[in-house]
Amino acid sequence: MVHDHVHISYGVSKLGAEIPSVNLPVGCTCRKDAPCFKKCYARRGRFCFQRNRAYLQTNLELWYCDPQFFEREVTIATFRSRFFRWHSSGDIPDADYLAMMVRIAQNLTSTRFLCFTKKYELINAYIAEHGALPDNLTVVFSAWGTFQLENPYNLPVAYIRFKKESTTIPENARPCPSYCGDCVATGMSCWDLNPGESVVFHEH
Repeated sequence: MVHDHVHISYGVSKLGAEIPSVNLPVGCTCRKDAPCFKKCYARRGRFCFQRNRAYLQTNLELWYCDPQFFEREVTIATFRSRFFRWHSSGDIPDADYLAMMVRIAQNLTSTRFLCFTKKYELINAYIAEHGALPDNLTVVFSAWGTFQLENPYNLPVAYIRFKKESTTIPENARPCPSYCGDCVATGMSCWDLNPGESVVFHEH
């Protein structure tokens, strides 16, 4: 079987040239009741370009058709990187994908991985069954206004400061400086968030 390659994004404006990421389509990989869908930045801008939409769909199809190939491709693309971002677009499709993320982190201990997610139940179920996530895999629960967030393991949380809506944000939440390329060098980036800590982003 002849495969396309998993498309790894480099040079994303917010992340910088040194932080690769892998992305998936929004909607079909997100929770069905995702409160952010209408305002999702991944449904606008460069993500809407036909070529980019094709890359996202190809990545998802490769995962479903040959997960071992997908895992190998991401591993090869990542092993020399200090930092890696899961999903500027999309979310964790299923439990097997999450297990794959964990395996890659366990195999590439010199790389720090970051994932924002609203698949709270998926993460909670994994931790309940398998224990804590690897230290180099930081999973941050994405909050959205008053949407119910179940966080029994006290994972880090990302909040949104809306333009026209008010929401409760912890006073000690780290403000996002907008550019990860510089922030990762400070030791105070999202990759460094500990249990109970939080970050706040301005609405895109």
